Amino acid sequence: RAVQRLPQAEALWLQLADAGPGADWGRGVLERAFAANPQSEAIVLAAVALEAGAGQSARAVALLERAVQAGGSARVWLKAAALHRRLGNAKAALDAARSGREKFPASSHKLWLLEAQLQGDAAAARQTLAQALAAAPRLSPELWLAAAALDARASVPRARAALERARVHIPRSPALWLAAVRLEASESVPAARALLARALQECPRAGCLWAESVLMAERPQRKAASVDALKNAGAQDPLVCAVVARLFAAERRPDKARAWFGRATAADPDCGDAWAWWLRFESSLDEEGKKERVEKLEAACEKAAPRHGQVWPTVAKSPDSDGLSTTRILHLVAEALAQTRQLT
Repeated sequence: RAVQRLPQAEALWLQLADAGPGADWGRGVLERAFAANPQSEAIVLAAVALEAGAGQSARAVALLERAVQAGGSARVWLKAAALHRRLGNAKAALDAARSGREKFPASSHKLWLLEAQLQGDAAAARQTLAQALAAAPRLSPELWLAAAALDARASVPRARAALERARVHIPRSPALWLAAVRLEASESVPAARALLARALQECPRAGCLWAESVLMAERPQRKAASVDALKNAGAQDPLVCAVVARLFAAERRPDKARAWFGRATAADPDCGDAWAWWLRFESSLDEEGKKERVEKLEAACEKAAPRHGQVWPTVAKSPDSDGLSTTRILHLVAEALAQTRQLT
């Protein structure tokens, strides 16, 4: 009844499509929705997701090609490239990413990043990112981070220089400072601590930097560092809450650790790293009720459907993760966190 009265209300159509019992229901609703809103990208993309999820790849591709030909936005080009990659069509994915970023060179860093990822070798990826940074150096820290990560494989000084240039173009970016601190830590922890002090002066409320300060503190200073982190970043920052939880876990105080992991995920359910750290903690215990606690945690994470974090997006957006459930991605992120700085 609502969509009959307000046929141009895209959100209502999308809610109705999701409310039905299956793909046929959703397909019928979205066909009616598109008839009422023939220029709606949101409805087209919802139809693409439905067809892809139902295994109707040809239909999904056809819908995206029609949207692209109709002058689709950067988001449509990105979805087209991602779908081709998911289907194993590497050339089509690369062509879509490149065509999209040529059309939107200064407005979609994700297309540049996807093109670089699809290149297949580091030299070509580096060249693509260099083009991106020359065209739009202030577009996104993620472009600089990707370029610095490639540089670090060959030369730490080159990566350091890239991150310094990045901070000129995008000052006060916590992510750029954090990457620089971690790069320094790979060679000299004292130098990294000195750089972190500068970073905290530049970004005094950045939770990711304060959490790093706790991780980098000597064992006797960790408690004081965590107090400073909570004071400056706030007790609602998920990364700070998670690192406090990890401190309690390292001290073998599971009830306290569990309470702080609960705070972290409640403060920002969209932070996938907090859920994954919690899973690592619960999985490490040998207590009665472990299986039930892990299952409860998996269900809560599935409901929250997180999309952000420091590690979560990298794992979730990997081609190997296409079609995986949130619970499976949760476990993969928990495994990936083993490669990050640990508290002992």
